[in-house]
Amino acid sequence: MINEKPPRGEQEFWRANTYQLLAGLLTGPPGQTLVAQLAAIPLTGKEQGEDAIALAWGELGEAARRADETDLAEEYRALFDEEGGLLIPFASWYMAGERNAKPLNLLRVELAGLGLERLGDVTEDHAGVLCTTMRVLIESDDPRQIGFFSRHLKPWLPAFFRDLRLARIAEFYRPVGSLGEAFIEVERIFLRETY
Repeated sequence: MINEKPPRGEQEFWRANTYQLLAGLLTGPPGQTLVAQLAAIPLTGKEQGEDAIALAWGELGEAARRADETDLAEEYRALFDEEGGLLIPFASWYMAGERNAKPLNLLRVELAGLGLERLGDVTEDHAGVLCTTMRVLIESDDPRQIGFFSRHLKPWLPAFFRDLRLARIAEFYRPVGSLGEAFIEVERIFLRETY
């Protein structure tokens, strides 16, 4: 039947994988294997009436086909380097105007309650780390994902992805911003309707 929702398992798989992809792209420049996988995504046409997320996937595939590994590393540094990148991919910055502010402290308390610990040296409120956390919550079928999303992603991640989409120096990462922005909107609707 047309317009049926995919089985819950398929939807969860898609959501977890999209969060994993976004996490990987936001915590470092993509390697050759990932770029090759993204380059295999077919370009979709606006004339086909595709939705925003399908168009973003197609644009990401096209960006990957044009990508050069050295350029990707330079673009990543120019966008996200902590010592002068164009964007600051941290919740506390977007929500409180400074790094390591109250939103980070609240997040740490919640992560401890979820039994999740900081891994590596990236601060917990980094966009990529938050995407990883959502992937973990989805894969463990944890119903607390709706509250976590509502408190720690929804208030600022759409603005961050919009800023990434509009960043003048973003070439490969422009469609990453489009995909993230469209995906977070789909997530907002899905979580409201499902939980």
